[in-house]
Amino acid sequence: MKISGTGIPPVSGPGNALPPEKGGRSPVTGDNAGLSGDGVEISAVSRGLAALSAMNDVREELVTQILAQLDAGEYLDSDKLQAAVLKMLNGL
Repeated sequence: MKISGTGIPPVSGPGNALPPEKGGRSPVTGDNAGLSGDGVEISAVSRGLAALSAMNDVREELVTQILAQLDAGEYLDSDKLQAAVLKMLNGL
């Protein structure tokens, strides 16, 4: 694979720059030596989303309580069922 136009001279072995190809770009020299101009910038939104995804939003105590109620057959009752149906109908 050949990538051209990066502004960085190709390297042969440990740090030995190859001469520029015919019609190719010359190595970067002077004040910009070693800088290609390429880079990555992470936005504040991306950093915020990464922080949110790292958070554990599972409430372990509530999950344990609900699982115990399900096992005991006590989770579903008429009040909870009516509240769920009303919430669903209000969303329509």
